[in-house]
Amino acid sequence: MKKIILVFGIFCALSLGTIAEAQEKFEINEENNNLIAELTASEPANKDYIDSTIEMYYEAPSENDSAEDFNSFLKSALIELENYDSDQDEKLESEVESLDTLPQSRVVTPYPAAIAAYKVGIAIVDRVGHWQTANYMRRAIVPLNKIGSNYTPATYYNKDDTWARMVDSESLMTSYYGRLKAEAFRGGRASGSFSGTHTFPGGHLYTALRGVSYTVSYKRQANGNYFTTVKVTDIFDFKWELNGYSKNFGVAFGNNYCVFAQTLGAIKPYKIEIVRTMSR
Repeated sequence: MKKIILVFGIFCALSLGTIAEAQEKFEINEENNNLIAELTASEPANKDYIDSTIEMYYEAPSENDSAEDFNSFLKSALIELENYDSDQDEKLESEVESLDTLPQSRVVTPYPAAIAAYKVGIAIVDRVGHWQTANYMRRAIVPLNKIGSNYTPATYYNKDDTWARMVDSESLMTSYYGRLKAEAFRGGRASGSFSGTHTFPGGHLYTALRGVSYTVSYKRQANGNYFTTVKVTDIFDFKWELNGYSKNFGVAFGNNYCVFAQTLGAIKPYKIEIVRTMSR
């Protein structure tokens, strides 16, 4: 554990100047270092989320900041993240376990045929412009030699890129902005963190993600605005749609074939994570 903490500290000092300065000013206490080591080892997105949360604190300095305040804020954000991740892990485990209880098709479809048809579904989704949905569908494919095993596709992760900006846009912002205003703007809190859920109303975000969970950490700037770091999580799986996707037959057909492929074990649920930091 000590080696992991040391490596993390060295990495921050070498690669993130603002964090290096932060650690010279306010040392991260042992409890928080232990939490950081555990959380960064468990999820690929957590390192960026934690780094951004620490950096955000120093992008918005206050003359009243202290080591105690910093570590209190960081502990709150880390515990929120730990509880959040635990909930997401339980969701993924539940989705994977539920596949074992689904009725299997009476006709056993060979893996190559199932995947070939699944890729046709991907092409249909891609053609209607839902490129990230298609990317997520590709990630879900289970290799032939992993069929029947406990294999789970790796987490699909985006940070501060085009897709992250699309996800953390008006619809999602509206979902958590009310609480941010209540706690931060009206409540006067200088920093904090909270979690919630959101369902996208339509379009590409609906087909790719639909219902997501999120956790937010924030820090007040000198000008009264707030820096926020948001982590969004979804469990990528498929459920049968009768009239979903705005009655888009092509996308709905692709989705419903995926339900079939999922029952065969040719594709499996996995975790999606997106991180974005910005000033609001």
